[in-house]
Amino acid sequence: MARFHFADTSDSDMFYAVGGNISDPFFLIEMEGKSKIFLNALEIDAFIDRNKNPAIEALPLDPFQQKAKTSEKGNELGKLALAILESSGLSSKPLGVSRKFPLDVADYLRSRGVVLSVKTPFMPERAVKSSQEIGCIREALTITDHAFKIIEQILSESHIEDQKVIYREEILTSEFLKKRASSFLFENGMDDPEGMIISSGAQAAMPHHKGAGPIRPNETIVCDLFPRSRESGYFADMTRSYVKGAPSPHAAKMYEAVKLAQDKAFELIRPGVQARDVHNAAAKAIKSAGFEVGTKGFIHSLGHGLGIDVHESPSISGSSEHILEVGNVITIEPGLYYPEFGGVRLEDVVVVTSQGFENLTKYQRDFVIK
Repeated sequence: MARFHFADTSDSDMFYAVGGNISDPFFLIEMEGKSKIFLNALEIDAFIDRNKNPAIEALPLDPFQQKAKTSEKGNELGKLALAILESSGLSSKPLGVSRKFPLDVADYLRSRGVVLSVKTPFMPERAVKSSQEIGCIREALTITDHAFKIIEQILSESHIEDQKVIYREEILTSEFLKKRASSFLFENGMDDPEGMIISSGAQAAMPHHKGAGPIRPNETIVCDLFPRSRESGYFADMTRSYVKGAPSPHAAKMYEAVKLAQDKAFELIRPGVQARDVHNAAAKAIKSAGFEVGTKGFIHSLGHGLGIDVHESPSISGSSEHILEVGNVITIEPGLYYPEFGGVRLEDVVVVTSQGFENLTKYQRDFVIK
């Protein structure tokens, strides 16, 4: 079945299809591994000049716009879509569309007899990364490593005074750490479109709390950075947890349980394994260490696919139907969260290989920073 879509490349499926940015929305027809894209005069010359993919044919939109103007009154974009489909011999064939396909265009096409069915995911092949894509993610992670080094250096150079963390005579805050990490990432070609997490104390017990205010001494600090490369468009995703000072015995036990859960998950990763079994191995390790799984303790899925989106297929959860394949790039991020003790999460990115997996996150898992 051919696939048909209309969007710009802020839609990650379209970015994947053309391998870069196109500012204005365009039509895409994809069939049997080959694509046709229909571009306006502002975009087509620049795209043709940079396109290196022989499987993509770029066509000017103007002839179809002229044809659409001569047809009956109605939805202008719908008429244009119909003219494109008729010229491609696809107006009488079933088409797969994204769930983001414009509803008014879909209504018009269906009123003219075009059969559309929503495909989710629209481009399932994105779950298996090419060597080039893996290289882009690896590079993004390498830059992110250095941002963590900056965070650790600031924490290391700080001292505790009157139950406050002091850095260069100022109270150290989540905002300051995020500003320093963000500045480094931006200067090295990375954007932070989703907003990083640097939270401490009770905030760290809320997995998606962005973090605000002073860093708490002797309490857990969760740092989750997920920047995107401006050049390649691919994300990194990495989490480390720290304590500045001395952790409580319970927090130290939480950290060891999370680290064990991550290691147990790693042991299972290889082609052909059910993704839910990887999640369940981590959950079993959490339980064996004396912590809860479900509504308390370990309260989220173990991981997710990573690529053009920070969250994409495959899902690594207890209910996942995915089976791991060579080329899947996934996060492994067990965590434990208790308001009275804070939160701990560790997150690495791995790629499934024919022999098992490779950890693309080349960074230590230190917890205590004196």
